[in-house]
Amino acid sequence: MKIHQVKTRLSNSYVIEEIHHGEPVLFVVDVAVACHRYVLGFIESDLKYPINSVKAVAFTHDDPDHFGGVLALSALCGAAVFSPYASRRSMHKFFNDPAGVLTRIGTSTRELFRARSRAMYLNRSRDKAAREAPKFIGGSSSGIDNVAEIRRLKNNDSVPGFAEWTLLHTPGHSWDSCCFYHSSSKSIITGDTLLGSGPQQRVVVPAIYANRKQMQGTLGRLAALDIEHIYPGHGSVISNSMAIANEARAFSAGV
Repeated sequence: MKIHQVKTRLSNSYVIEEIHHGEPVLFVVDVAVACHRYVLGFIESDLKYPINSVKAVAFTHDDPDHFGGVLALSALCGAAVFSPYASRRSMHKFFNDPAGVLTRIGTSTRELFRARSRAMYLNRSRDKAAREAPKFIGGSSSGIDNVAEIRRLKNNDSVPGFAEWTLLHTPGHSWDSCCFYHSSSKSIITGDTLLGSGPQQRVVVPAIYANRKQMQGTLGRLAALDIEHIYPGHGSVISNSMAIANEARAFSAGV
């Protein structure tokens, strides 16, 4: 099993490569809006696989920078789509976290005025790198309402066809947020539950969140797992078995 990080303009996508019955099969996690052709371009140009090698595509939560390109990618390669149980269900989110919408608006507004947001979203070098990345140009993704399959996964469900990958419900950033955990390789794909700081070689919780108490509970549950390799929705891959426990302590202390 190999995990490939694809840095698109808006977020990280992950292409998981496995061999089933002697044939390569791919599982994609998170595809940002308008970035599906770049993910497929990576598969075709870098991995040298046809796009129909993608058998499953999933997302960690329904923000546009993680879900926005999922259906279009599925329509192009014929992959099944796997959704967190609460994603795209506004009332389900509201009943489980009534104040979450207001908290996210408040934390998003605060983040908007920080210099790091401008450095991320008004960054010409990143724009240039994104434009120059390989891009799949074949096919049409206009039939996104006719994807092969859409199935909702609950906490601790395995991903069909990729049984070693388990969905973990990890609310905090949003009620529907989840991670995908591969216990035998001690790897986890976190979406926006945890972000990666390459210069500091640590993971951090996102500045934009819906519920601080739920985030603290999520960190405690993740810290109890055997995790060494963290693949975040934004930032660098972090390989540190103590990274989540360290962030759980810092978050509890308000650091």
